[in-house]
Amino acid sequence: MRCVIVVAALSLLVACGATEPQSGTNGRVSGHALAGPTCPVEQPGDPNCQPKPVQGSVQFAQGEHVVSAVRIDASGAFAAEIPAGTYTVTVDTGGNAFPVCAPVGVEVRADADAVVDISCDTGIR
Repeated sequence: MRCVIVVAALSLLVACGATEPQSGTNGRVSGHALAGPTCPVEQPGDPNCQPKPVQGSVQFAQGEHVVSAVRIDASGAFAAEIPAGTYTVTVDTGGNAFPVCAPVGVEVRADADAVVDISCDTGIR
């Protein structure tokens, strides 16, 4: 009988523990990757010369280890849920020489949102 009570008590503890909300270890990173300039001589307010979305993917790395990679959508937006930590964010344009996108650092915190906007250089002057 004593054994049954102990097993029942342990089962109850396990069941209760499984339903308790636990703090996550991931955070969300979102942003845009845009390239400019897009016109050789830009005029203020010219909608044709606005930065354009970059085609490719965004990689989140810690040192040499890529933790996650996500595609950039048609508007230049990207989003990923990754473990909390400090990352270097790079854009992979599939081997194209341009645009050139400098790496950006980001700190991701658990259960928090971080925004990373990446400006890329088209080489147009």
